[in-house]
Amino acid sequence: MKIIDLSKFAPPGTIIKEEAKRLGLGLAAATCIAVLIYGVSLRDAYDFLFDRVGGDRVLRPDAMMMPFNVLLGRSLSFFYIVALCSLLAAVFHHLSYYMGSKSIYLMRRLPQRWELIRRDFTLPLLGALIGLLAAFLLKLLFLAAYYIVTPAQCLPTW
Repeated sequence: MKIIDLSKFAPPGTIIKEEAKRLGLGLAAATCIAVLIYGVSLRDAYDFLFDRVGGDRVLRPDAMMMPFNVLLGRSLSFFYIVALCSLLAAVFHHLSYYMGSKSIYLMRRLPQRWELIRRDFTLPLLGALIGLLAAFLLKLLFLAAYYIVTPAQCLPTW
């Protein structure tokens, strides 16, 4: 298996493992927050389907589960924040050329016209795409949990 050298897609001196660690921590935090928010709202909506009769829970005859998009709410918002922060890293990548040895002058003289832009935007765009893909996959997982938990007669009609 061929390993891609990401150092040619980053500004010189960038520690790629640190950037990957920051992205991983952001995605892990966003996942934990999303699971917690959605889990609580799904549990509350599920409990609302039942009445207590004595010590037993009985499904209400008119019970209808809340629509999935209402339950999902803003639970995936932190993934969008992670993606936005990843895109903001492009600004810091570009500013890094103006510090220290001021390598911006060298980068502008390179024969490859798009080298500076490629090194500024490749890793941030990749991080944003990974964040959005993670949000999409978690949304699919939440949708599966919604259909597994909800009794068939309580599913909303679309």
